[in-house]
Amino acid sequence: MWSKTLLAITASMTWCLSSVSAQTNTNAPVTTNNHGHLYRAELQPKDNTTVGGHVTTYSGPSKVGINLVVEFWGIPDDGQPLAYHIHEKPVPDDGNCYSTGAHLDPYKRGDTIPCDIKAPETCQVGDLSGKHGPVWAPEDETFSVTYTDWFLSNNEDDVAFFGNLSVVVHASDNSRLACGNFEVFDFGH
Repeated sequence: MWSKTLLAITASMTWCLSSVSAQTNTNAPVTTNNHGHLYRAELQPKDNTTVGGHVTTYSGPSKVGINLVVEFWGIPDDGQPLAYHIHEKPVPDDGNCYSTGAHLDPYKRGDTIPCDIKAPETCQVGDLSGKHGPVWAPEDETFSVTYTDWFLSNNEDDVAFFGNLSVVVHASDNSRLACGNFEVFDFGH
């Protein structure tokens, strides 16, 4: 009897450990060999929101990771922070933010377990606010932040490439307030 119970416990523990191991194997790797292309996503004007802004990106230090310069304004003054993510599809010509699909998640992490800001490698690659903090600012002020994301890539051959995708800003109820497509950016124009 004890040997059957011990066998069942051992099998259960082995399954749990293999599940945890499988989850940790889906962590996003640090991206390297990023090139010098700059990308920028400008939020498109919408009738139903005051949120505007842009996300500008360039290669991280020594071509590792991606630097992001994020600026949003017109943030609702309801005191609720906003989330923002890179989504798996570009915004279509009709500007429908709901047509951008899910978050960029090439390692199939999913969002059942919330992103942990202290372990960004375990988050969806596109979950920028989960990895770096939400959008918030006092009324009539601009949210502005610069950081390096180690898991995005501007190399088209990488599964974490975002250069042809979109950024979406979400309200606290997860509705999509504003969105824009990443495009190659030239400061001179």
